[in-house]
Amino acid sequence: FRRVLFRSVARAIRKQTRLAPQIKWPNDILFGEKKAVGILTELSAELDKIKYVILGIGVDLNLAADELPASLKPIATSLRIEAGQSFSRAELAAEILRQLDYDYRRICSGDFDEVADEWVSQCSTIGKQVSIQTGANAIHGRAEALDSDGALLLRTSHGRLERIMGGDVTVIKGR
Repeated sequence: FRRVLFRSVARAIRKQTRLAPQIKWPNDILFGEKKAVGILTELSAELDKIKYVILGIGVDLNLAADELPASLKPIATSLRIEAGQSFSRAELAAEILRQLDYDYRRICSGDFDEVADEWVSQCSTIGKQVSIQTGANAIHGRAEALDSDGALLLRTSHGRLERIMGGDVTVIKGR
């Protein structure tokens, strides 16, 4: 589900701003190496049905460069900073909902694999050396792919393929 949400939001941003966002697994949308969007999901499900899904989408939309705290300038941006112009919050929200509905209809008609492939093609994490912090543990390796559940498949330095469901991801530069 997270894959669909990211793809829908990225497509909505592209349509409204003409910018080219990239998806950073598991929950960010970036421009270059700077975060502009964070998405959180919470799901309650049983084996045979989903009870509910809660979506949280945070978009740094119209923050000006001089409003961005100095400590965040190396890692954060806004759509306004990237495009050099302001955007309508209502128009972007409506476009996000249109894109979510479009992808939902595609999935219901059996096109989940196509939607998932689009998501993977936008994922900037694949092919990179990363460090993933999960609680007190860190794992390092090359992000190789995403599985059908959206888990990251990470090849460790020992050659083992680890399935990672979440964590704080840092791309290791220079590799």
